[in-house]
Amino acid sequence: MEKNKWMGMFWIMLVFTGWLASPALAKDVVIKEPPKSLDKFYPPAAKEPKWIQIMHKMSGHYGGIFMNMKVKDWENVDKHAQGLADAYEEASKMVPEWEEYFDVKAAKEFVTAAKTHDPKEIGAASKSVGKTCGKCHDDNLVAVWTKYHWPSVEHMKLEDPIDEKEMEYGKYMHLISNSFKGVTVNFGDGKKDLAAKAAKDFKKRYMELKSTCSKCHTDQGVKHFFVGESVEKALDGLSEELAKDKPNPGAVWKNVGIVGSQGCKKCHLTHRAYAVFQEIWEDPAEAKK
Repeated sequence: MEKNKWMGMFWIMLVFTGWLASPALAKDVVIKEPPKSLDKFYPPAAKEPKWIQIMHKMSGHYGGIFMNMKVKDWENVDKHAQGLADAYEEASKMVPEWEEYFDVKAAKEFVTAAKTHDPKEIGAASKSVGKTCGKCHDDNLVAVWTKYHWPSVEHMKLEDPIDEKEMEYGKYMHLISNSFKGVTVNFGDGKKDLAAKAAKDFKKRYMELKSTCSKCHTDQGVKHFFVGESVEKALDGLSEELAKDKPNPGAVWKNVGIVGSQGCKKCHLTHRAYAVFQEIWEDPAEAKK
């Protein structure tokens, strides 16, 4: 039973490393890259992320209308209604390719309804504006966050601690994946010595990620989230077990499962989908290789 449990974790890990080795093709991805005209509203083209700022402004005014309506603060209802209309019209002109997502006429009618101070009219008029926001978010929010808010790792450089060669992040992850397979495949085939050597190489390459992860994960609480104590302990246990004359298969697969579920899987769940989209948008031809 114990062996089956940890073998299950191992196969989860194998699925994720297999995903890494077989990138999605452009035809499989339905999330579209945002239009190039949006670039000028985000760094480095802009000093500040102007697009998300105008989105927050609209959201604040929209919510402000209803919050103040509940307490019958009609002066602030009027203020937020006009603020929404102004921000909405400004946003409608920022990205020409997304012009159809906006209904400026509906926004102005919402202002008119808000100024009646009639909750029923306000609620009814808000629906048309709300639908335009929802439609745009459904189609574009994930893509915008992926491109402009999620840091890309593809331009990071790492030095392989085994052969001391510098390489791109993506290639380094493939190298880690192959090192891990060197452990599992060789051990499964009864080649203990080769598995033991692969385990040493895998640990060195895996723990090298501490310095890379720290470039983004600067807070102490998350700095070593994917390469923390539990994973390092499992890596040590794996090497120690494989160094024995007769390794205990249950102990080997248990440690393999911990590395896969606590380290690799969690990192992939957090980062991999965004990395796939960014890679395809940046170079569709390269993603097909």
